[in-house]
Amino acid sequence: MLTQKKSLQWTWLILIALYILSAPFEGYLVIPGFHGHSLVSLLQRLLLIPLPVITLYTIIQYKDYRTIWPLGIITAWLIWVLMTFLAFSPHTYYYLYYTWEQIAGFLLILSFWYLARFPTFSRLTTISSLLIYYVVTLIVSFWEIRTAHHLGHSSEGGLHPQPIPTAFFYGPNHLGAALALMFPFVLFLFLLKPSARSIILSVIISLGGLYVLYKTGSRGGELALFMEFFGLVIILPRRYKPYALISLGVLLAVFVAGLWYVTHLPAQDKLPFALEKFRHLAHLFHPTFHKVTPTQGPGSLQIRLALLESGYHALLHHPWGLGPRGAERYYLYYVHHKSPYNTYGVIDAHNMWLEIAIDFGWLGIGLYIIFYSMLLRGLYRLRQHPDPVLRYLSWAGFISLIGFLIGSVSPSSVMIGFNIMWIVYGIAIMAMYQGTLSQNTSRLSFQKRLP
Repeated sequence: MLTQKKSLQWTWLILIALYILSAPFEGYLVIPGFHGHSLVSLLQRLLLIPLPVITLYTIIQYKDYRTIWPLGIITAWLIWVLMTFLAFSPHTYYYLYYTWEQIAGFLLILSFWYLARFPTFSRLTTISSLLIYYVVTLIVSFWEIRTAHHLGHSSEGGLHPQPIPTAFFYGPNHLGAALALMFPFVLFLFLLKPSARSIILSVIISLGGLYVLYKTGSRGGELALFMEFFGLVIILPRRYKPYALISLGVLLAVFVAGLWYVTHLPAQDKLPFALEKFRHLAHLFHPTFHKVTPTQGPGSLQIRLALLESGYHALLHHPWGLGPRGAERYYLYYVHHKSPYNTYGVIDAHNMWLEIAIDFGWLGIGLYIIFYSMLLRGLYRLRQHPDPVLRYLSWAGFISLIGFLIGSVSPSSVMIGFNIMWIVYGIAIMAMYQGTLSQNTSRLSFQKRLP
C-alpha cells in the first residue's frame, strides 16, 4: 500500500514537472493523433481540475499557509478574470482562449507551489527548465539569424523573410522581453557552484543571449536590461553595491555615447536593422511629434502615447473593465468610428499594465500590482539567505521582475503564449515557500537541541 502511494506521488510529481519543462514551448511539441494539440495543451487539460483541488486540500489538511497571501491574491485575480469574461466578453472561442491562457498561467504557479514542498526535485526541475529553454532558444535564434528561415508563424517570415530572430514567438519584441526575463537567471548561474569555470560559462552563454537580443532590435528588451542593472544595485549586499554602481555608470556612459554616435550619423546612412532600432531610442529622450501624412506615418512613441491616452479614457468610462481582450475590442471599435483618441490603426495595447487595466478594471489591475509587489518583496527578503540556491533564485528573480516592469510594455501582449512570465512568477512563489520552510526547519531543529 505504501509503495503504491509512493508510486502515485512520483507519477504526480513527474506530470507537474513535465508541464513546467514543456510550458515555454507552447504551440510546439505537437503530438500526432490528438487533433493538433501540443504536449502543453494536453497537460493543461489533465491538471485543470486535480491541481487546484490537491493544492486546496494540502493547504487545509496540513495547514500549509506558506505564501498563502500571494497565492490568494492571484487566485482572486483569476476569479475576477472569469467573472469579467462571463459578464462583459462575447462567449466565443477567440475570447475563451484568452481566458484559458490566464488559467494556464495560474496552473503554472500552482505547479511551482506544489513542487516547492519537495526542495531537491523542484530545484532540479526549475533549473533544468530554465537552461533547456534558454539553450534551445539560442540555437533556434542563431539558425534564424543565419538562414532567415523561421521555426513557426513569424512576423519576420512571409514572401521576403528577414534574418531577425523570433524563436518560439510571433514577433521579435516578445523574444526580446523573454530574453531579458531569462538573462539574470543565466548570468548568476555561477552562484550555485562558484568557481572560475562556472563564472566563465555563465558569462559566455549570457553574451550569446545579449547578441540575440541585439539582433531582435527589441528596444523594450534593451531597456529592461538597464532596469535590471538598477535591480542589481538594489539587491546586492552592501559591500558589493559600490562596484555595481560603478558598472552601472560605465554602462550608462557607453549607452549615451553609442546613442549619440548613431543619432549624429547622416540621415541617408542605412544602418543594420538592430542599430536603426537602437537609434530610435533617442526619441524617448527627445520626442518629436509630427502630423501624420500619407507619406509619413507616426513614430512608435507617438503610437504608444496615443494608446495610453485612449486606454486611460476607456478605464475611466469602464471602471470594472471590458473583459478579456477588452482593450483590443475597444481600440478596434474606434478604428472604424470617429474618436478624439486616434491610435493610428493599432489595436493592441503594447503594455501589459494598461491591457490588464482596460480588460479587468481597477480591481483587476489593483490585485495584479499587489501580487507583483508581494513577489518582489518576498524575493528581496531572501537576498541574504544562507541557502545558495534560494539566494540565486532571489537575486535572479528580483532583478528579472524589476526589468519586466519595462520589458512588459514592449510586445503587443504578454497575456497569451508568454508562459516564461508565469514561470518566473512560479519560481518566485517556490523560493518564498522554501525560504519559509528553511526558517521553520532551522527553528525546529534548534528547539530540539535545547535541553
